Amino acid sequence: MSVQQVIVTMDQLNGAYSEMIQAGEEKQQVIIKNDIQALTQIMTRETRLLKQIAEYDAEREEAMQAFLREKGIRSKLQLTITEMTRLVFEPEEKQSLIDAQKRLTETLVALKNINQINKELIDQSLAFIDYSLNLVVSRPEDDMLYKNPAQQKTTGGNNRGFFDARA
Repeated sequence: MSVQQVIVTMDQLNGAYSEMIQAGEEKQQVIIKNDIQALTQIMTRETRLLKQIAEYDAEREEAMQAFLREKGIRSKLQLTITEMTRLVFEPEEKQSLIDAQKRLTETLVALKNINQINKELIDQSLAFIDYSLNLVVSRPEDDMLYKNPAQQKTTGGNNRGFFDARA
């Protein structure tokens, strides 16, 4: 019975991670559109999903410990699903556990890929913002030309940016 509980909690985890994938896909579009309000809503939804995932994971760990106790193993070690499959002797349960592990692994790989794409989109957005700020705040182009250090003025007022100039 404990194996079935582990499989159920793994399926619940898989469902929650699938919802995270949906949120990640929505986040891609929102980042591209630069819609901050929608991004905030998605991040709030992701926070709730992460709390739910933590609860499901705790239930999975509890079910795995119950399985160990059922088998007569008194260990506080955190078993992986692969290690657990070695302790399951019923072929149907073993196959169900392996299938649940495979589904969860595939979902996590997909989520990792979406998160990587979102990270790159955010990095590009930040690089563009940085570039834009540098254009607005940077020195005039005359300061970019080479000048003989002996002939340069040593006044500190030449370092003014666009926003530092007097009106």
